[in-house]
Amino acid sequence: MLVAAGLYVVLLPLWWYSVEGLVVLTSAPADWIYHFFDPKVRIKPDGRVVKIVFAVAGGEPVLSGLGLDKVTYGLPMLAALVMATRSRSLKAKARALILGLGIMLALTVPAVMMWAKLSGLQIEENLAGASAGSRSGFFYYAFHGYAFSQPVVATGLWLAFLMLGLFEGKPKAEKTPVSRNAPCPCGSGRKYKLCCGRG
Repeated sequence: MLVAAGLYVVLLPLWWYSVEGLVVLTSAPADWIYHFFDPKVRIKPDGRVVKIVFAVAGGEPVLSGLGLDKVTYGLPMLAALVMATRSRSLKAKARALILGLGIMLALTVPAVMMWAKLSGLQIEENLAGASAGSRSGFFYYAFHGYAFSQPVVATGLWLAFLMLGLFEGKPKAEKTPVSRNAPCPCGSGRKYKLCCGRG
């Protein structure tokens, strides 16, 4: 665990400088998917913030923003846990790292969409006045539940990888011993002990 903690401290600045790239990676699919449900909403990258633009009938567009660091801070934790785990092969560890970071990034897209829905419902409630009921409650708790549980998600993925044996790697195939009197595999017709097995 001390190794994982040390790696986490090293990976934090790397994650912080990659947030702008993560914004671009997640806002494009979130915008594409969300556009099917509400074509009046656009999700765009803006530095470290995912900008959500709501087209309001007969008025100026309303903006909302989500700092992506709030829903991706589990990425360096997962990377540190995977890198600190003992593994039989470097390839198995790299596969687990790529799969884990891919899953965490894929989970970020619905989080961005939840923020867009939450912001849209709050704007509608503000425009309708105080008499409107709070329909945004579910999305509020779903979004904040995912945002605050980033360490739990990262640790859960790491434990799932351990249980699935992703760090094990493929076992080496054992060679079956060949009998000395078996026919030689080269097709010479001789016995193995007189042909290939002579060395």
